[in-house]
Amino acid sequence: MDIETTTIPAVRNDQWLNALTAANAWRGRCLDMFARSEAAVSETLLLLANAPKGDAVVKLPHLVGQRFEELATLMGPTGAFASKGKASAAALLAFREHEGLRSSLAHGVGKVVLDRQGNWLLVLRTLAFRSKQPQRTVLVIEQNEADQIVKSLQTTGGRLVSDLANLRHALGST
Repeated sequence: MDIETTTIPAVRNDQWLNALTAANAWRGRCLDMFARSEAAVSETLLLLANAPKGDAVVKLPHLVGQRFEELATLMGPTGAFASKGKASAAALLAFREHEGLRSSLAHGVGKVVLDRQGNWLLVLRTLAFRSKQPQRTVLVIEQNEADQIVKSLQTTGGRLVSDLANLRHALGST
């Protein structure tokens, strides 16, 4: 019986180390954009809590997801800041498309592997509890799609940070 075998070239240690460094740098860029966006949302909520708003109550929740939700409600079509926050509401909605990624990036245990072409893949495993039940997730990100993800995050996050800064400036000057 003849068995055809293919020799798989060994990965050099420096090749793997470069991939590990690149994947972690990518993860850091993404987390930095989340942090900047979350800070802008928090600063805006703080300003709105102290702005004249009639009967509206502005909550300052502890959890980040709840902060995004609170701001979306306040700037939504029936929110107390709907007219002044219209542009920011659109930017917030666009950025929130990335919400699912945040948890895996921030809390996932990562493993970097290389494919046969030397491109890295980042495997992120998370464990969460929902209604006292474990929920395990695995997210795999390939190097070529990572570039698209970070560009989208930087575009939508940069717009959100800018629009919220403009909103805070407009509200602070009235």
